[in-house]
Formats: sequence, structure tokens, C-alpha cells
Amino acid sequence: MRGRHSRRACWCRCRAPRCMQRQQGWRGAVAVPYPLAEEQGWAVAGEALRQVLRQARVRCHPKVLCIVNPGDPTGHVLSRQSMEDIIRLVAEEHLLLLADEVQQERAFLPGCPFLSFKRVLWEMGAPLASTVQLVSFYSLSKSVAGESGFRVGFLELVNIEEGITLPFQLAQSIPRPCVLGRILLDLLMDPPDEGDPIQKALEEQRQGLRRDLAHNARRVQEVLGRAPGICCQPVQGGARAFPRIQLPPRALQQARVLGLEPDVFFCQELREATGVVLAPGSEFGQPEGTYHVGLSLLPPAETLEPVLLALTRFHTAFLRHFS
Repeated sequence: MRGRHSRRACWCRCRAPRCMQRQQGWRGAVAVPYPLAEEQGWAVAGEALRQVLRQARVRCHPKVLCIVNPGDPTGHVLSRQSMEDIIRLVAEEHLLLLADEVQQERAFLPGCPFLSFKRVLWEMGAPLASTVQLVSFYSLSKSVAGESGFRVGFLELVNIEEGITLPFQLAQSIPRPCVLGRILLDLLMDPPDEGDPIQKALEEQRQGLRRDLAHNARRVQEVLGRAPGICCQPVQGGARAFPRIQLPPRALQQARVLGLEPDVFFCQELREATGVVLAPGSEFGQPEGTYHVGLSLLPPAETLEPVLLALTRFHTAFLRHFS
């Protein structure tokens, strides 16, 4: 489909969060942000996504839909029904589905298990299982290892047309990852036999990571849930929470005077007053008129507790000062 001035490929990515800040993409592609439904636990709203696609076709040609599951920084985990709806949508709209599934090891609630798009697509059967084009991404830094920095992972191509595989073939010329990362990748792709001490240590690492994240997520809900002016949707996976913070009109005005986004202003004031560093929600993208902060769940529990206390006390004082 052709836009009014030129035919341009575009890719769709969620507005909350929106991890890609650049609107101008690779070889003329443009980002088309779409919203997540915060009040429904950051669900992917199918009708809202369809509306965004209709509006985008006025100026570009949508080609790709990017889904992040588990969500970052929102911490949601897609249900099977949501994933099936997304697969049907990309089939109807003739889109390539990019599934960012790098945090799959961090889905920590028993009632909200991680399901891969490949598995759901396969179980939906023909004709979707053999026609929907899917690229799935996995990363060691956000999964088994439990810490960033290894810069190694892999992707899987499902039902991909031959012409689309060329960029991935060219990507083989990218410099190889560090030695430690390559060792970890080899271990993941060819795991030790059952009963091997290394296999046992690896499973303990996985369980310990999920256990610690689940504990920290519960504490975030408990502490922030009692704080006036802070609202946080339940966190089901990933390594961050994305609470919404109330900012009074005088704070918004002061932020405008300083030429800052309101949540950036809040985070700067928080850092100067307490030493706590949080990521402003505007770095990821957020619904218009709302303000959020990205809060890591990775610190040890004994480190997270004083952070939560400092945040709630500072926010209370912030509201009082600018009211």
C-alpha cells in the first residue's frame, strides 16, 4: 500500500514502553508506536493496534510488528489468548512478527507462565502454523546468566521467505562476542546431561533468579501500593517494575521552565535528594498525560528495601512541596 508521498516500510512497536527512541529507522523505515493498556496490566489491545495500523497506512507501508514478552519495563507476561489474537492479527495484516523473548527466564509467577510465540503458533495449527512469519530473539544477558554484559544470544527464523533472510546472513559478519559469552552460549545450546553437577548448578541459578525477582516484585507491590500518588500494575516477569507517579501541576510547570520532561525532573530531584537513580518513563514511552519511573528488581532484597522507602518518602514530600 502506498502513502500519499512515498512508499516507506515501517515497523510497529509499543508506545509504553517504547525502547527504540529513534523514529527514523534502518534504510528509511519509520517507527509506528502503539499503546499498551495499562489498566489491563499493560495488555496488547488488538483494536487499538488495528487503529494505529490504519492511521499509519496514510504515510507508510506497515511491514513488521514487534512484541516484547515478558514486557520491559512493564513486567507483563502475555497470556495464550493474547498471543493467539496477535498471531491472527499479523496474519490478517500480512506483517512479519518480531518476538523479543529475551527475558523469558524471568517469568516468575506460576499462574502466568511464559509461552514462546513459536510454540503457540505451532499449536494453533494450519494454516497459520505454516504461513505466519516469525523471528524470535533470545539473549543470555537477560536470561540464564541473570546479568547484562555478555552481549550474546541467538534468533530463530520461522516460515521466513528467502528474500528476508539476506539481512540475517549479512549479520554473520558482525564481530564475535566475548569469550565468556561464547562459552555460556555453547553451554546453553549443548547442556550437560541430567545429573551432571553443572546442570544442577544451572538449574539452581535459574530457580534462584526467579525466586529473587518474585520476592522483589511482591515487595514493590506491597510498599508502593500503600504510597499515596503511586500506582503500580502487577509485575509478572522481567527485571523491572513501571509504577505510575502523580505529579502536581506546579511540578509540571517547573519542569517546563527547565525544559525537562516532568518525570525527568522528578528523577533528577529524587537523585539529588536521596541518591536513588531511577529511569524516567519518558525514556521508554508512556501514555500521554501519565508519568512513570522504571524500577529495577535485580538488586538484592536488602538493597531494594531502602530504595523503596526513600522513593515513597521523597514522593510524599515532593507532592507536599509542589501542591
